[in-house]
This record gives sequence, C-alpha cells and structure tokens, in this order.
Amino acid sequence: MALIKCPECGKEISEKAFECPQCGKQLKEKESSKKYCSECKNELNDEDIVCPKCGCPVETKETGNEDDSKHNSKKIIIVIIFAIVIIGSIFGVKKYQDIMAEKAEKAAEEAAEKERLQISEDYAANLELVSFTMITGAAEAEEAGGLIHDVWYNTIYEESDTDTDKYTKGTYGFNDDFNTSLQNLFSDVNFQSTISSIETNQETVKGLMKKLINPPEEYNQAYNALKDYYDSYIELTNLVINPTGSLQTFTNNFNNADSAVAKYYEAMKIYIE
Repeated sequence: MALIKCPECGKEISEKAFECPQCGKQLKEKESSKKYCSECKNELNDEDIVCPKCGCPVETKETGNEDDSKHNSKKIIIVIIFAIVIIGSIFGVKKYQDIMAEKAEKAAEEAAEKERLQISEDYAANLELVSFTMITGAAEAEEAGGLIHDVWYNTIYEESDTDTDKYTKGTYGFNDDFNTSLQNLFSDVNFQSTISSIETNQETVKGLMKKLINPPEEYNQAYNALKDYYDSYIELTNLVINPTGSLQTFTNNFNNADSAVAKYYEAMKIYIE
C-alpha cells in the first residue's frame, strides 16, 4: 500500500483513505452501501429479499454465485454432450469399419467359394473329356490290334481271310515270314491313317492328363482311378502302334490290356456320369 501527500495539509496519508486524518480533507466519496432493485431501481433495505415495490428477487452474492454455478453447469453439460457426440462418432466410424470389413471378408469368402466351384467344375469336365477320349482311342486300337493279330496268325497258320489275304499272300501264296505280312499291313495307307489317329489320340490324352495332375480334394479318388485307366490305355495303344514279341506274347499282352481298359473305364463311370 503506497503513501500519498494530502493536497490540503501536505501530510503523508494512505492512498486508500477517503479523507485526511490530519485536516479532515475529503479525498474521495465513500462507496454507497445502498441497494437498488435491478428492475424498478427502488431503494432497498439490507433485509429485503424481494423488492417491496415490484416484487423482483433481490440479487445477492449467493444468487450471483448460483447463477455462475448454473452457467458453469451449462458449460459442463455442453462439454459432456460434445464429448458424447465425439465418442459416438468414433464408435460409429468403428462400427461402420467393422461392418465394411465383415462385408469384405464375406465377399472374399464368396469369391473363393465361387472360384473353388469353378475349378471343381472345370476339373470334372476335363475328367469326363479325357475318359471318353481314351475309350475312343482304345476302341480304335482294339480294332487295329485285332487286325494285327489276324494278319500275324493267318500268315503262320496259312489261313485265308478276305480281310487279311492282301497282307498275308504274295504271288506264290502265303508269305514265308509273318514280318513281311505285318510290314504289308503297316504300309497300307488306310492302316497308316488308323495308326496316326491313335497316336494323335495319345497326344490329346497326355495333354488332358497334365491338367488333372493336381485334383481338388473331392476328386482324389477319381484321379487315382483315372491313373489306372490311363496306364492300361497307354499299354494297349502302344502294343498296336509297335507290336513286338511272339504272336502268343502279343496276343496275351493285348488281351490283358484290352480287358484292363474296359475294367477301369467302368470304374471311372461313377465319377463321370
């Protein structure tokens, strides 16, 4: 607290003094302790809690503090509401993200299932195709193998047959060597065409088999059955394309391979029908 000089007597006095204690000089007006109604400006007594003229409640420090408290409470409520909105928005975004992630996962699963079904359908189609391609080639080999056998047999046992005579006979009768008759057969244009068709069939079957190497799980048994079928088919067609051994071994091998093809084709029907 600072000291000032009284303008009247020059004595040092407090700067907060209302009058000089030495000379009585009034320095500033005292603050009025009177209260007035905030509505009608009527002068109030200290004990008045409402204006006797208009009935307006008298404002007090407590009332002011209450108003401040209400004002602060409103601020707090606003902040809480804002926080709730923000939190709700965050949870709303999270919920939306979860829904979208679930949809994406479901879409991926559906796409994977669709792809799996497509792979399974394609595999089934190729399985059926290779099975029928092999039986077609086997049927052609069976007919050609039968002709090979007859030419071979008829040469050795000198039996005449309208289907084999042009291969087994020469100018002076039956050929002395069955190999000559087989050479005549394999030199025939029509028979060469048959052999070429069987070879082409083999190449087609091999290409289809490569597509079936890694079967879907539900076709594992079918693929195992197919391999047996394929082995017998290859044995049969190779015997026709390049017959070797004696007539007896050729005949036995050919009949066994032909029977095996028929057996394994029947076994395949449960997977392709």
